[in-house]
Amino acid sequence: MEKTSVLVLIAEDEAEIRNILQDTFEEGGFDVFLVATGEEAISALDGQGESLRAVVTDIKLGGDVTGWDVARHARQLKPEMPVVYMTGTEGSDWAALGVPNSILITKPFAPTQVLTAVSQLLNAANTASPPAPGD
Repeated sequence: MEKTSVLVLIAEDEAEIRNILQDTFEEGGFDVFLVATGEEAISALDGQGESLRAVVTDIKLGGDVTGWDVARHARQLKPEMPVVYMTGTEGSDWAALGVPNSILITKPFAPTQVLTAVSQLLNAANTASPPAPGD
């Protein structure tokens, strides 16, 4: 049986950080779907929702849609969706605005911290629920 790759949505408005995260996740064996705005992230979730396994989002994405909105939308589609937030300034709002069972990482960070956080959430989700029929 062939192992399917895990697709992670990365929403980050800074191209340099987005590219570093892409390299880190691909080296870690993940596939990535990159977007630069909250609006693009919502569209990606609507279009790729079934294949996406985790969301990594900056909180401030430069538009009207924030990372908080992206995460809530992801959880409306998949209540168990792992979410990792990245922020330089918005961490104090996490308790009020963040979704449950998410991880917040403050900038600056090592890219492997984000990869590790996603892996932890995916592992927790996999151990919490039995495999679907046919898995």
